[in-house]
Amino acid sequence: MPAPNLPAFRIFAARLRSALTVAALALLVVSCGGSGSQPAAKADITLLVYMMGTNLESENGAATGNIAEMQSVAPSDRVNVVLTTGAADKDGWRTVQRKRVRGQQVELLDDLGAVDMGSAQTLRDFLAWGMKTYPAERTMLVLWDHGGGPNRGIGSDPFTNNALSLDDIRGALAPATQASGRKLALVGFDACLMGSVEVGQALAPYADYMIASQELEPGTGQDWAALVSHLTRSPTDSTEAFGRTIVDAFIAKQLKEDPAAEATLSLVDLSRIGEVGAALADIGATLNGQLAADPVQTWLDIAEARAKAFIFGSVLLSPGPAELVDLRMFDWNGIRLADGQRERLTQALERAVVHQKHTAAFSNLAGLTFYLPQRVAETSADTKTYASLAFLPEAQRGFIRQHSDVGTDNTKLPLPTIGAIDWHDGSPTAPTSVDAPLNAVDRALVARDFAAVQDASGWITAIKPLTDSTVDKLVDPSFMQGWFNLDDAGTPIYFSALPDGMRFAVDAPENFLIPVTLHIPPPSDADDDDNLQRGLLIVSDAAEPGVLRITGFLSALANNNSAGVARPQGLPENARAQPLWLVQDENDLGHWIAPPAAADVPFVPITPGQRISRGTREPLPAGAKARLGIVDVRGWISLNPLIY
Repeated sequence: MPAPNLPAFRIFAARLRSALTVAALALLVVSCGGSGSQPAAKADITLLVYMMGTNLESENGAATGNIAEMQSVAPSDRVNVVLTTGAADKDGWRTVQRKRVRGQQVELLDDLGAVDMGSAQTLRDFLAWGMKTYPAERTMLVLWDHGGGPNRGIGSDPFTNNALSLDDIRGALAPATQASGRKLALVGFDACLMGSVEVGQALAPYADYMIASQELEPGTGQDWAALVSHLTRSPTDSTEAFGRTIVDAFIAKQLKEDPAAEATLSLVDLSRIGEVGAALADIGATLNGQLAADPVQTWLDIAEARAKAFIFGSVLLSPGPAELVDLRMFDWNGIRLADGQRERLTQALERAVVHQKHTAAFSNLAGLTFYLPQRVAETSADTKTYASLAFLPEAQRGFIRQHSDVGTDNTKLPLPTIGAIDWHDGSPTAPTSVDAPLNAVDRALVARDFAAVQDASGWITAIKPLTDSTVDKLVDPSFMQGWFNLDDAGTPIYFSALPDGMRFAVDAPENFLIPVTLHIPPPSDADDDDNLQRGLLIVSDAAEPGVLRITGFLSALANNNSAGVARPQGLPENARAQPLWLVQDENDLGHWIAPPAAADVPFVPITPGQRISRGTREPLPAGAKARLGIVDVRGWISLNPLIY
């Protein structure tokens, strides 16, 4: 299948190995020639590692670094560690090679030439060869590369642009396990975002356990020294005991390298994953009926329940979301389920997830995610892929399909076109009274409203959430007052303050996200040019209730493209900010753009902890309108990270 449009997930925390280390490793690769086809004596464990190097290896040496970790452990005749490497534009990686790790030596068993590692056949051949040539009481498989969740699989091969989909992986596992007459003991992913219930459902017929991460994996990956050490030291330990070691060692490794690391890893009993899938399918059937009967309210209920969960691979700041929702944190109490459905899902999860750990950036995780997109327009291709996963129950797939259909039907769920919904009292601009009535269309939407100012040219120059509303009228005595102001000292700089409904900041009683461009001067001793960086200021009253202050910044160019959790950076020194304005394109989709030069909106100095005031905004600019808009429950209003 075509390569997924994935960011280089695993390179975020990658550390480059020194040239001397890489050179030393190269000297330790011993060519044995031949195909290595003579079966070895039966071992306790054979660990097969399928390493698609991609840019993780060619740019950062991440695969070479993990092989070095394997080599740090003394060899054992009771354990086979066998690799297939390739799929990287780098000497020694442009062809597909089979290798065996034997302590300080890496034996080159065969060079297969320019073979497509994104092909199910290549993985299938490796499994068949590995299980025949290195027989063992238990065989385990680890897939190593970028990961993209249930819809995007793992890979891709940079020379063919092919990746391994879940169907590809199943197509390789099925004949291998059928030929051996037993399942693999474990399938692990040293990759991002593969810790989903759907991935577990795909593997369940072919493996006893799965190890995978809900979150993006740092580039240094799992702790291969600890992994191989456990196998060598205790080759007859249970698969579960071994899996627990992998989980614990991975989290310890990430915290050692970065005390603020954001990482998760789960050990899943695949004999229990069917119970989770069945519980989800049962819930899906209930929600399908509700979407058919009351599509708007049901969709909005689901969106609100989803907003309270960690969403992995879901991006506010750039395109290409994977949209994976933690199964425990999704607010099942916020939707209308039949008696016992939520409890059955909870119990199934507790039985299936044997062991999971995460760093302090997360809390209360289930250990598994499920696919539930919000940005249904941008994820239509993923949803189509999901609907084609025949191994999933029809009710599970059908719910996602119908949820997407409702979310893309503008006759059911209007676009959030800010400014398109007027407050009608007969006047062309702002209402003269807060008791002015709303028209019939507005009444259905007012519970999710916020206020906006639109100038005569169509720019939305400021947005703020409303303090309260009813189905008949707006209840906010400061409707044309209380606009957020970035500059108390001079001319007020008004800006858009978005409710932090997507959890891209630390939870607090009152949080807002402010789309801005930062002007960042270079350090005094550097020759770099000034740089402009688009992103979101985080404003919160967590430290002092009722007093809003700047608490952080989310850069659109940084690695804020996974879970909706705390990822703010500190404000750059001597930074200045200019608010972004909102415009609508020909499709009525919203985009944040720098104000036009003619508007003469300055950059103003900002500092950590700076207080944000709420000043008045009267009179309105000539030709401006006070407008109402609805909360962007579908993620239509995106923040492009590029500066034009």
